[in-house]
Amino acid sequence: MRKKIVTVKFNIALSVLYTFAMAKVGFMLRDLAEFIKYGVSEEKLNALKVMLAGFADIPTDEELLGDQISATQRKDEAGVLLRDAVSEVMQRVANRFGSQSGKYRKFGVSGLSDLDGGKLSLTARRVLRVAQSMLSELESEGLTQEVLDELNTRLEIYDQALSIQEDAIADRDIATENRVEKANEIYTLLVKYCNTGKKIWEDTNEAKYNDYVIYDTPTGQPNDDKATLAEAEL
Repeated sequence: MRKKIVTVKFNIALSVLYTFAMAKVGFMLRDLAEFIKYGVSEEKLNALKVMLAGFADIPTDEELLGDQISATQRKDEAGVLLRDAVSEVMQRVANRFGSQSGKYRKFGVSGLSDLDGGKLSLTARRVLRVAQSMLSELESEGLTQEVLDELNTRLEIYDQALSIQEDAIADRDIATENRVEKANEIYTLLVKYCNTGKKIWEDTNEAKYNDYVIYDTPTGQPNDDKATLAEAEL
């Protein structure tokens, strides 16, 4: 079953959601005596503040992308060294048996420069295994146990770097989904409370009424001629 993609359900930028929402909570605490009449207690507002603090503590996508890029760079660097080690072994195999021989083909190396990820790891592992079994036949071409040990070391380093990269990608996906889910939850509650605030002041205090207006724009402010009020989206 395909996993449902979680998307942001509003236009306010996630980077400004925390400060924007905290400002609104400040207005609500100022007007707490009126909000209580609608069941919005200080306890509920403090709970919203806790939600906002938790949201702010989630690493941003920019941070996680940086980790992912760094992990990918380390994996790519390890991949270059691993391909070099495989290529050095295969050159010895070609020198001994020829590149069209059955023994050469047994190594299963094709398009080495384009191999990456699990395919590169699998190929390098096979080369190591087959070369080990043919070591005595390839000694005349300079293949030694030390050469194979170096290949094994580079393979282990690559596998570790690949695992770290995959973890970084997964961590980013999970954190991004979690951040979006929490943002949607916060925004829904914020609009609900702000609608209450507008109701409280709509006929008595225009300035306070405006404190609770949310525009469905990246800043939450009317900076777009086509800006619409947030409640129209709910």
